[in-house]
Amino acid sequence: MQLPALYRPLHQLCFFRLDAQFYLTPLTAEPSDPLHLPDATQSLLSQLSENDRRQLEQVCATGAATRLALTIKERRWICHLAPVDNHHWLLSADMAAHQQCDQLGLTEWQLAQQWQDPQRPGFSMPELMDSLLDEQHADRVILWRHYHDDEVLRPLYSQGMTFNFQPVKAERHYLRTLQQRGALSYSHCAEQPLLSAFNYLATDGIVHRLDVPLLLERRLIGVLSLEYARPRAAVTPSDMQFVASLAAQLAELISQPVKPELSSTLDQQLAELAPILLRHTGQDFFNQLMLQLSRMFQADIAMVGLISASQEKVRVVSCAINGELQPPFSSTLAGTPCQENANQTQNVVIYHQNVTAIFPHAPLLKKHNIQAYVGLSVKDSDHNTVGKLALFFKQALPASSQLQSVLEQLEYRVAAELLRRRDQETLMVAAVAFDAQQGQFITDSELHIQRANQAFIKLSGYLCNNLLGRSALSLRTDTPFHAGIDTITHSLEQHQTWYGEQQLTRADGQTVPVALRMSQVKDKLGVVHYVCDVEDLSEQKLTQQRIETMAYFDKLTGLHNRHYMVDHISHTIAQAEEESSRGALLLLDLDGFKSINDSLGYRIGDSLLIQVAERLRQFSARIDGVSLARIGSDEFVLLCPRLGHGYTQAKTRAEQLAHSLGEQFLLPFQFESLRLHVSTSIGISLFPVAGLGLEEYLRQADTANHIAKQVAPGSHVFFSQEMADEIQERLALANALQQALINNELELYFQPQQRVVDNQLSGVEVLLRWLPEGRLPIPPSVFIPIAEETSLICDIGSWVLQQACVRFDAWQALANRPERLSVNISARHFNSPDFISQLSLLMHQYPSCRHHLTLEVTEGVFLENLPESRSRMARIKSLGVNISIDDFGTGYSSFAYLRELPVDELKLDRAFIQYVAERPQDKAIITCLLELARTLNMVVVAEGVETPAQLAALAELNCDTYQGYLRARPMSEDNLITWLKQNEKQSEKQ
Repeated sequence: MQLPALYRPLHQLCFFRLDAQFYLTPLTAEPSDPLHLPDATQSLLSQLSENDRRQLEQVCATGAATRLALTIKERRWICHLAPVDNHHWLLSADMAAHQQCDQLGLTEWQLAQQWQDPQRPGFSMPELMDSLLDEQHADRVILWRHYHDDEVLRPLYSQGMTFNFQPVKAERHYLRTLQQRGALSYSHCAEQPLLSAFNYLATDGIVHRLDVPLLLERRLIGVLSLEYARPRAAVTPSDMQFVASLAAQLAELISQPVKPELSSTLDQQLAELAPILLRHTGQDFFNQLMLQLSRMFQADIAMVGLISASQEKVRVVSCAINGELQPPFSSTLAGTPCQENANQTQNVVIYHQNVTAIFPHAPLLKKHNIQAYVGLSVKDSDHNTVGKLALFFKQALPASSQLQSVLEQLEYRVAAELLRRRDQETLMVAAVAFDAQQGQFITDSELHIQRANQAFIKLSGYLCNNLLGRSALSLRTDTPFHAGIDTITHSLEQHQTWYGEQQLTRADGQTVPVALRMSQVKDKLGVVHYVCDVEDLSEQKLTQQRIETMAYFDKLTGLHNRHYMVDHISHTIAQAEEESSRGALLLLDLDGFKSINDSLGYRIGDSLLIQVAERLRQFSARIDGVSLARIGSDEFVLLCPRLGHGYTQAKTRAEQLAHSLGEQFLLPFQFESLRLHVSTSIGISLFPVAGLGLEEYLRQADTANHIAKQVAPGSHVFFSQEMADEIQERLALANALQQALINNELELYFQPQQRVVDNQLSGVEVLLRWLPEGRLPIPPSVFIPIAEETSLICDIGSWVLQQACVRFDAWQALANRPERLSVNISARHFNSPDFISQLSLLMHQYPSCRHHLTLEVTEGVFLENLPESRSRMARIKSLGVNISIDDFGTGYSSFAYLRELPVDELKLDRAFIQYVAERPQDKAIITCLLELARTLNMVVVAEGVETPAQLAALAELNCDTYQGYLRARPMSEDNLITWLKQNEKQSEKQ
């Protein structure tokens, strides 16, 4: 049967033949709309859902024409079926129909059905939070309770990322905006003023956040926050509807506490318990009973457990808290109502109220704020307490004998289950003790094996029948390092026990190191047996060997490591002192290794270290007694003993070795098509030195290496005491600088900036001075480089930026106040993670600084990573802060980046200004720079103007602004105020 094909682009109706085995054969061409047809090589039934498959089978079984809908390849087909010959069917399908659904809407509808159905239990808070995390793909959800009187948001519950539960003093503007808009969605959370109270957002790396108010009768009772550690798509109306719907349910949950009610009769309650008592046993019995008791009596906690033989602890086998089963746990009985219950004669004890006050040291009561307690003590036939069933309530319990009667009715069944549980565990422990993973066997008095567990059979390699009856001593191998047979038998005769290491001979002839413990036991008839525990030490020996390798060898290069070298230095120096010989410790550090790692990747860096290690290994092999180690990332040590008996001879030989080592790096290192030329700086420490500690030699070599890097890459330097004194002085200065920041010894100085054309004040540059109390001032050229070597420069930079904004804000009352304030920012501070957020906060605190603050940075700050710098500078500009390039012309001086970066100002270095009046070359350079700045709409500030001739030359070139000793030196704030007043009077006279 073949129908004529319609013109392909025009039809949306397709015909198929469906055979008796439900295989489809196309009868018409495919429509223009691209779609995935069913696989013709498989039965159509295998490609349908369960419901659609059953529907199709029922239709074909009736043999009548009909219409039905099928989902095929994620598309809904509207089909018509008509029977034809040989049990075949003609199937026509309308391809224009699509299947679409709003998954969030369906989920919300399903949740609403459960909320409205009185036969179904309501959702718990974790379930609602789970729905939010799953459907909205949030990293964390937090539920806040709002306390109106204190304007405080207190976190009640969170799911997802870890969260520090601390209350937040929410701003009224935030709460009012949230209530008015119904929801607030943020990106760049750490920079949002409305979220300034939530100071954890930047620390936790939260990027996006959605806040929805929890309202009860139009009053704000809480806030629901969805937080994301990554950017998310825009919040759609469907998302907002879904979150608002769940927020409404959460508002009801936190505003309506559940009150316990005991209303059913005793017979009804026993009838509800009957299915559990009749149908369940074991762990299932305990779990179902705890859940049912907590529901029947509205108990906040229901638990049952076995009491230890010492009566000190109860091991809880089943516990339900707030209607949810908890993992098993153990709890101490001392100071709890469970202990009091176990010590009393009556089996059921009830505390109707204030149970936490009666037992103040019970952690479970205090943790859950328990007010009432009902406990049942379960005893065995000897009247010993073996278990406990207890119910805990957060509210006072009304007087009722009904609850006590129910527990009394349960006593015998609970006792039977607990005793059965205890006996089962005893038998399991006994079985596990023998069939443990550790090998065990039992012998007679002649040490012939009578029984062995599977672990020992597997370890020995013997079949069980071949092992039984064999002498245990025949399984050992004699070695000079282990106890012999006579020693073992003598210990068993004298002490009835022996423990030691032996070599076990397996059935295949291989030997295995084992730890053997043999203990003598006697049965009631006095027959002697020996119980033997065997532990396989093979893995332990291998692990010990691996640990020794890891402890003393470098994993990457195979050389000895720092740990080995430190131990070896002590041995070598002690030997040198005995022999009255001298040696040297050479510490090599690769020059520029960090740049290789950063630019070429760690794979190339590791390959380089391996090749360096191989060259050093070949070099040291030619020298008698030399030890080689890699002690750091790119640091290697050669320990060279016996270089001579005199100081001069040892130093000469050490210098020859250093020259030879440098020659090892003249040839490049090859990596496939890449060739790298790498040099090494060497620090040398001679030994022995009288009175010097062993750890000092490495420190001396490291100090000398540090100086060698400063002298020139590839050089070598011998340690001297002057080096140590210099480094110690720098360290002391760094510590003093840190203390100076705490003791307010740092002070801001200010140097005016004036317009060239009329000498009118245009701004001031902030400079830093260190004025120690009782000492001479320390120049910035001394302490700034030290601060830049550590993170202290960030702390100092933050302090300078804060103080500068405070002073500029205070100057707003002055009539002759500066219009601009320039602050120098170091590279480390500029690139610190919290710099932008700190700057944003300052602009929020001191709005007068917005559009008047200029940050001065050098070219090297942003040229290391131009794309990142461009983004960072754009964010700075968005805060209303200007950017100036300091010392322009002395660094990279690449004009290409000027057009890519949002720069407002160029500061010409004093090196160009010094000879601008005498050298035509300098004047030509400045002319070009000024023309470039005008084209790019940048202001130019000339630094270091000290003579009238220099100022005149700048005026001739139409320079914008200048600063220098010609008009004003850097000065304190008081002197600046005086200078401003004098400058104003001079301007009035002119």
